Amino acid sequence: MATFLLVISFIIDGVIILTLLTISTRVKKNEELEMRQEEVAREIEDMFTSYLMEIKEENKRMSSWLQPDKHSIHDQKTEDGKATAEESVSSKHFKAKASEEHTNYSPPVSNERKDLFERSDNYQILELRRDGYSVDEIAKKLDRGKTEIELFLKFQQKH
Repeated sequence: MATFLLVISFIIDGVIILTLLTISTRVKKNEELEMRQEEVAREIEDMFTSYLMEIKEENKRMSSWLQPDKHSIHDQKTEDGKATAEESVSSKHFKAKASEEHTNYSPPVSNERKDLFERSDNYQILELRRDGYSVDEIAKKLDRGKTEIELFLKFQQKH
């Protein structure tokens, strides 16, 4: 009877050891999966950060391109805060010339004007992509940012 209990004890110990081994392997697999997910999350975050930085740079370039020249005749002053005589004379001349041009203005005649059909940038991007151009080539042709083209194409693939 003692041998029978001893054999059953060994069998129960074996089952417990086997169960512990399978549980430990599952825990290791879950930890590896969690680490991979964290890496993917970091990669996505880095990619979005780089996209945002590129977009910010493009926005700065565009805003500097869109803003008018800040150095006008009226902004230039001498040290004591008075405009120089030369500037005021040229300012008066400019105003007189502008009013003269305004009174001599005539709208263009419809026969002289040709209506041009311009495709939108989005259509041009899709058309160039269908023609086999790469993202870099499309960005150079349309004078747009590479990131902007990539994002547009990714959004178009989802729809």
